[in-house]
Amino acid sequence: MRKDPALLTPMQWSVLAMLLLIFAVVTELLARQEQQRQNLISLRQVSVAVGQLRARMETEVNSPLHLSAGLVAYIQASNGHVAPEVFRTLLPNLVKQGRHIRNIGIAPGNRITYIHPLEGNEKALGVFYPELTNQWPQIEAIIARREAALAGPVQLTQGGEGLIHRIPVFLDDGSYWGIVSTVLDIDSIWKLLLQQAKDDEIRVSIRQYRGDHWGEVLVGESNLFSGDALLQELSIAGVQWQLAAAPDHSSEHLLWPIRLGGLSFSALILFFVAAVLRANQRSAETAEALRESEAYYRTVIYHVADALVVLDPQCRIDKINPAAQRMFGYDSEELHGLTCEVLFPSGQPLTTKDGGSEVEVLNKNGHLLTVELVQSRLDLGDRSMLLLLMRDITVRRQHEQMKDEFVSTVSHELRTPLTAISGALGLLAAGTLGKLETKQQQMLDIALQSSQQLNTLINDLLDIEKLVAGKMQIFKKPTPLQPLLLQAMQRHLPLANQKGVQIDAFWPMPFNEQVNVDINRLQQVLANLLVNAIRFSPAGSSVHLKADIIATRVRVSICDFGPGVPAEFESRLFQKFSQADGSDSRAIGGTGLGLAICKQLIEHMDGYIGYQPNTPQGACFYFELPLV
Repeated sequence: MRKDPALLTPMQWSVLAMLLLIFAVVTELLARQEQQRQNLISLRQVSVAVGQLRARMETEVNSPLHLSAGLVAYIQASNGHVAPEVFRTLLPNLVKQGRHIRNIGIAPGNRITYIHPLEGNEKALGVFYPELTNQWPQIEAIIARREAALAGPVQLTQGGEGLIHRIPVFLDDGSYWGIVSTVLDIDSIWKLLLQQAKDDEIRVSIRQYRGDHWGEVLVGESNLFSGDALLQELSIAGVQWQLAAAPDHSSEHLLWPIRLGGLSFSALILFFVAAVLRANQRSAETAEALRESEAYYRTVIYHVADALVVLDPQCRIDKINPAAQRMFGYDSEELHGLTCEVLFPSGQPLTTKDGGSEVEVLNKNGHLLTVELVQSRLDLGDRSMLLLLMRDITVRRQHEQMKDEFVSTVSHELRTPLTAISGALGLLAAGTLGKLETKQQQMLDIALQSSQQLNTLINDLLDIEKLVAGKMQIFKKPTPLQPLLLQAMQRHLPLANQKGVQIDAFWPMPFNEQVNVDINRLQQVLANLLVNAIRFSPAGSSVHLKADIIATRVRVSICDFGPGVPAEFESRLFQKFSQADGSDSRAIGGTGLGLAICKQLIEHMDGYIGYQPNTPQGACFYFELPLV
């Protein structure tokens, strides 16, 4: 009796084992890649949440401290002669205005003489700071430095813990008057921090800088600072805090489903390979192996979540998968043999070139859907079929449109009250309502400057929104270029003089050379580039404004001798919200929209904008426009 041949030979088993090892490695790589992707998504979410949390913490802590700074300014303005009844009037109002304020104390000559509220703080009244052995060295240090400082958490004389912000008060003649101290309710602040962190599904910790190293953790888990948490510095008046944030869940659990799925898929592939190898041994099983292979591929195609449509060379529909049936509302039999125009309105062409694009399709109910379309050519013997892979992104586009409309609406709504605020501040600063004291004038100038910066931010947001939406109106007409350059230079001479920077002009070209531009938008581009060059230029240097004719075009260059642009940042210069210095402590402010707006405006005027490093140092931005 003849024995049946072995199922597989040792060599075939070795091949299968090698394939299994390869599939296992690939599965593990895919699992790790998915974990990294999930970690990146989580990190982005944490980054947004921690930015909001940082801003809120800075506001919650700094706002009440600014009130006490205003009280110090009042004492200094009064040269230290403040009647007791004035303090009894001011302190309740300040405590009422500031969140988290437990009490405010006034200590002329280092003795707490006035405190509000008195109830619950009676033990602190009359305290003489030099007698506080644990706190006096720190208090003596801030008096010597003449700087305010935030101490804490501190065990309070009247009981409990709190953060104490002390401001030493020195009069105009340089003499020391005393201390204004503001005690913040630390439990209230931490409760707010932890609640928002819980709402954002993150874990947070805060630690304080002590001397030359980071000290104890004020709130949260100390191990966050030794892990992969996102760290942010907090701008708190008189102290250095660091915020650490991390997701409150790990993506490790995502690995096992991918591993199991990959191993299952690998097992299917290995089974298929084994079937093919076995078919080589037993030719009688060839037909069955082919049927299994066809069934497998049909299962894969018909279970793909995206819509698949196969077209023949005449652009007639050959096959669709169930996902396509659900997307378009047709049965496979209804579409078979119809031309592709039934799915693509307005005769949208289908190219034979592989690649992806966004198009509109029409379903059976007459509704337009926006889809991501990927086309690929399939050569099946003597037939060349076109495979269309489509994913419905209609809802995503609607959400993006809602987001853009929201930004536009908010920006428009902010402009009206901001214009009124700027106008009112301008009238006050100009002395229309009477002469102001020097410190009042300084405060108004700061407020006016801040409102103008906010107005610039809103204008940038509105401009970029119009440009992206295609709603920006550009009115081009032939215009001499030299007068526009001269006007731009003269408008920015005051800013240059203020910075100690000189503007040099070079335009060896005929005065009547014209370009076809929108005058206002070109002035906007020139203003943005000139302001950037002046702001980044060191005092005593110069900014070069040049215009040269290159064939049928004119190139306008604005070059400075400042720090220049880091090489690694050059590729992102003209992207929205891009800034080379993205830190909280950057010296030069801005929205990161200016260059993106300039690029859009120049391109709308048939031009090109670019950047190149200056020699020996600095930045050189240029744009080219066609001559009329």
